[in-house]
Amino acid sequence: MVTTRAARREDADALGEVHVQTWRSAYAGLLPQALLDALSAESSATRWTDLLPCSSPFFCTVAVDPSDRPLGFAYAGPWRGDADDSTAELYSLYVRPDHQGAGAGAVLLERTRDHLRAAGYTHAHAWVLTTNARARTFYEHRGWATDGHTRVETRDDVDLHETRLTCHLAPPQA
Repeated sequence: MVTTRAARREDADALGEVHVQTWRSAYAGLLPQALLDALSAESSATRWTDLLPCSSPFFCTVAVDPSDRPLGFAYAGPWRGDADDSTAELYSLYVRPDHQGAGAGAVLLERTRDHLRAAGYTHAHAWVLTTNARARTFYEHRGWATDGHTRVETRDDVDLHETRLTCHLAPPQA
């Protein structure tokens, strides 16, 4: 059974591991292997140490197993592009490769949507690697849709072609 809770500073190492494991698994064959090999769980953990615990307007939740071991995380906050204050952004959602397909991602996404609704957001965007069909399908089956916007982000001299997904944060049905 997967439960969620707010991410804590002591989760930083686990979130760094999840981030790197997921990139290496999800992007194998989609991004240069040298880029994936150069990823460092320690560097990612340092970034999370600086971010955690998240404070408003940012939100980071973790999916945990019964022993409270993080299985994945979602990180969201205000939209970083041009929009009004009613638009949020899902910056990242990652689940350990050995737990993908077991519901942790869906739970993380719904908890994040609940939090964003409660914070007053009416829409959310997420950027997804254009060639990552599995991620795009995951989001699309949960009410997200491409909106025609694309971008190219450069990381370590590699161009990452991304597609923007959007969802309306309608209140849950009664």
